[in-house]
Amino acid sequence: MAPSGHSPMIPDRYARRGSTRTAGDPTWRTIMTTEPQDHPNAVVVGYDGSPASASAVSWAAVQAVRSGGCLDLVTAWEYPTSWGNTIPLPNGYDPAQDAQALLDPVIERIRAEHPMLDVHAHVIEGNPGDVLVEASRHGSLLVVASRGHRALAGVLLGSVSQHCATHAACPVVVYRESTPAA
Repeated sequence: MAPSGHSPMIPDRYARRGSTRTAGDPTWRTIMTTEPQDHPNAVVVGYDGSPASASAVSWAAVQAVRSGGCLDLVTAWEYPTSWGNTIPLPNGYDPAQDAQALLDPVIERIRAEHPMLDVHAHVIEGNPGDVLVEASRHGSLLVVASRGHRALAGVLLGSVSQHCATHAACPVVVYRESTPAA
């Protein structure tokens, strides 16, 4: 039981593990195709399923090819939280598997477009900004997408983009698609 007799916000079976995963942990380097290794020219790119992040992945893949490096695709996930009642989650709910299913078509597309590019995929539990900052320790460049904020798109960065630009261990590209001229 949680303090004050309230039930926990997230059922125990969905609760985050007590230990924090970091980029140095073997869990972070879950690679689908090859053994883990740090590549001096790795381009790390965040992917969240949005069209903007798909474009950022394409740009990052081209950059990785140009630099002779590899591409590290990173998708972060978190269990849903609530400030009120417990969120009912369906049986068999597996956000890590859902995140992997989101990433799989992107991996296939990038491998088809750039067959010689070494592509690594990482599905990591945690806050997206924190996960990408940790991942930046393994790369020479971090690429994140900017989704924009309507009229203020040129002024403001998204929270993840701003966190990465402020805390990353390598240079950061905040990729923003160009809008066609009217």
